Parts: sequence; structure tokens; C-alpha cells
Amino acid sequence: MSFLVNNAAAIAVAAVVSVMGWVFGGTRGELLIPVVPWLFLLMIEVLVCFPQRHVGENTYDARDRVWRGLKKDPLTWVVVGFLAILAIPFANNGLCVTCDADAIAQGLSAEPPIRFLPFCVNRLDHLNVFLWFLTALPAMLVVRQSLNRHGKRLVMELAVWNGCALAVLGFVQHAMDAPGPLWSEASGIAGSARDFFSTFGYPNMAGDYFTLLFGIAVALWRDCCARIHEERKSKDISSSATARPRMFWTKHYFLIPSVIFFYAALNTLSRAAIMLVTLSAVAYFLHAFITYLAKLHRAQRVKAVALGILIVGTIVFAASLFAPDDLRREVDTIGTTEVLDRVSGRGQYHVRVASAIWREHKLFGVGGWGYVHFCMPMMTPEELSKLQIIGGINVHNDYLQFLAEHGVAGFGALVAMVVLLVWPIGSAWRRLVRDTRFMKAKDLPPRPVQIFVLPAPVFCMLFATVCTLIHAFGDCPLRSPAVLTLFLVTLAALPGFMPEKGN
Repeated sequence: MSFLVNNAAAIAVAAVVSVMGWVFGGTRGELLIPVVPWLFLLMIEVLVCFPQRHVGENTYDARDRVWRGLKKDPLTWVVVGFLAILAIPFANNGLCVTCDADAIAQGLSAEPPIRFLPFCVNRLDHLNVFLWFLTALPAMLVVRQSLNRHGKRLVMELAVWNGCALAVLGFVQHAMDAPGPLWSEASGIAGSARDFFSTFGYPNMAGDYFTLLFGIAVALWRDCCARIHEERKSKDISSSATARPRMFWTKHYFLIPSVIFFYAALNTLSRAAIMLVTLSAVAYFLHAFITYLAKLHRAQRVKAVALGILIVGTIVFAASLFAPDDLRREVDTIGTTEVLDRVSGRGQYHVRVASAIWREHKLFGVGGWGYVHFCMPMMTPEELSKLQIIGGINVHNDYLQFLAEHGVAGFGALVAMVVLLVWPIGSAWRRLVRDTRFMKAKDLPPRPVQIFVLPAPVFCMLFATVCTLIHAFGDCPLRSPAVLTLFLVTLAALPGFMPEKGN
């Protein structure tokens, strides 16, 4: 019982992350409406009433600390301002030129009552987007203000094990050729088992979700290894025959979800996920391998390098030999030209149209999901003849879509949130780089110091979030509340893996 009380805030955040994954990635508004208000109230309750306590701190002092921290934190006020920008359109509603053409023809004005304030043309569509942030942003604040270092780690661990369940569900559905997520054609995402993965109706969203979880799982593995290494040095843990197997599993059990997420990302058949998860695996392997080599003597390094080459060669050979046919087909379609075209939006009308919408509504945009209502009047006859029916409600460039729908004010607030979340990590990184000047040669991290001075878990989690940001240039992963919530919570949890000042 004491564990539940002390970790109520962490468990609540993990529940929000999990629920967003299980309700079809949060992409179906009719399922969010009855769920999100309760999740929002849960976040506010644990934020104010059940913060985690530091050592020697009572509950009242913890609540006072969190409340004072919220008032002083610029992130809190950016969140409040952004939610206000999203809330105003419910009272400042305009008409859609295409959807409400009959009403406009009868003399009603398409303009909102107050033109210089944020507006939308469909309250239900806008509500859908408002609900995304009504869960993701409070969860982010809870992790930042109400959780201690242990709580931040616990949130990531619980998110990983929930992700394992989602990934296994996807593998089972694929094996059974399920007609839709959770085997229900009524889910609204019915079709071939290759048209979705797990609870996600869009493979690219699923691919990014599991690529992000892959980085988190590897980060937790590196964190376990580092902590056990420190305990062995400080406590001289026994290396008896009975202790070694137990220690091995304690150090390496997070490799199991890492492997699951890697194959889950590949199994989504998202080309972006295939590239990014493979790039991530290479980066994580090189980071771990170089860190390991730095601890060895020169003679041992030669053997380790030879063994590493043998292992990598075996994995590459096995992957090329036993890769499924559908995965081979997707990989064969990946080329430099295709990737550049996708990122730049070349050959599609979405980028041009979204840019045109933003230029006409620069400050506050056209409201949540406003792109789908404003795109057709902006399109040329040739573009209308090539109108994208499936997936056409997204720009396939999240940054442009956020700009078109929320303007400079809304998009700027989102950018400010990410900067404020990463800022403490940047400050700590500068301090760590500066401190290397006073280290003995044997204690220096591998070169380049600027990369390896960061704790390995932080490097892995940052790399995973950067992959999401890259993916958002050519697709719409951040239009999934499941990905959006996990992304923001991961950034907020990063300080829990940084060394404490003075260490």
C-alpha cells in the first residue's frame, strides 16, 4: 500500500500514457470525449495532492514545493496560454466555406464574431485536438514538478511494459490476419491486417510510437547497467556463482522489450520507421560499444572489436536472409529521392496549401483540424483532380499543420514547451563538458566528449525524441495523442536520468 501511495503520481501518468495507446492511439475523437475529462482530473489531483516526496520531506512540504514550483516555472504559463488559445474558438466559431455553403448562400457570414481572436469552423473537430493537449500537457507538468528521480524512471518503465503488451497484440493480430484492431471491424479501421498495427490504424503512427519506445527501453537497459556497476564499486557486491546469473538478468532484462520494440517498428511496415529504428539501433550499438571499449586495455580492445564485427555481420546476414517478403518490398521502395520528396512535400499539394492557409491566418491559424475545411478552396483544379481521400486530412508535415491550424502563437507555444523541457538538460550538459577539464585522463569519457559526457540513458532518449521530430517532417506522428503524450512525458522525464549536482 505504501508503494502505491508514494508512487501515485507516477502510476497516474503511466495510466494516461497507456490509455492513449489503447484507445486506438487516441485518433478517434468519439472515444476521447468520455475518457479525457477523467484523465485530466486525475492529472490535476495527483499534481496538487499526491506529489512524490523527497527524502525527509512530508506530504505538506511536498505539496507546497510543487505549488511554488508550478508558479515559478515558465512552462506552466506557456501551457496555460496555449490551452487558452485552444479554448477561445469554442466561443468564437465561424463557418466552413465548403461544409456550410448553404448557410453562407442564405446570407450568413463565414467570419467568426471576433476576427482577431482564435477561431474554428467546426467545434467538434476542434474539440478533438483540444482533448489531445488536455491530457498530454498536464501529464508533462506532473512528471516535471511532482515526480522525483525514481518516479521519472518508474513512468518510463511502466510505459515500456505497456508498450510490450501493445506490440505483442500487433504480432498476434498479424499472425491471425485480424480484420481490425482488437479483432473488431466496428473499430472503424477494418481492412487487411497490414493496414494497421496493434491498436494504431495508421502504420506511420505505430512505427514512430514503437521507435520511441525502442529508445526508451535501451535507455533503461543502459541505466540498469550503470547503476549496478556503481553499486558493485561502492558495496563490493558478491561475484559468487549464485549471484552472477541474478545480476546478469537484473542488468539486461530491458533488452527483451528493446528487441520486441525493434521488431514491432519493422512490422508496422512504415518506411520512415524502418529507416529510423535501424538508424537508432546502429547509434545505440555504437554508443554502447565505444563506451565499453574505453574501459578495456589495448589488448582486450582488439578482441572486442573483432567480436563486435562478427556479431554485427551475423545480424546483418540473418536479417537479409530471413526478412519477410512484405518487409523486403517496403525496404526496396526506399531511396534518397523518395525520402527527400517525402520530407519536402514535393509532388503533393499539402505543403503548398497548408502554407497558403497559414499566410492568410498567421497569428492564430484556423483551429484544430481546420486544414481539412480550408484546403479545398485553396487548391487548383489540377490539385482537386488528385484530391487525397485516405489520409488527406493531414498535411503529412506536422509543423506546417500546427502552423496552419494554431498559427504562430500556438506553434510558438509548442516550440517553447520543447525548449523549456530540454533547457535543464542543456544546462547540465554544459556543466558536464566544463567539468571534464578537471578530470584525470583515465576518468575521461570517450571522444567526442561532447557526446559521451551525457549519461547513456539521456543520449538514447534524446536520440529517440529527435527521431520523432525528424519523422514529423514527412508524416504525422505527432497527430496521434499516444505519440504526442509519450514524446512530451519522455522529455519531461530526462532530468531523472541526469547525475545530481555535486556528484
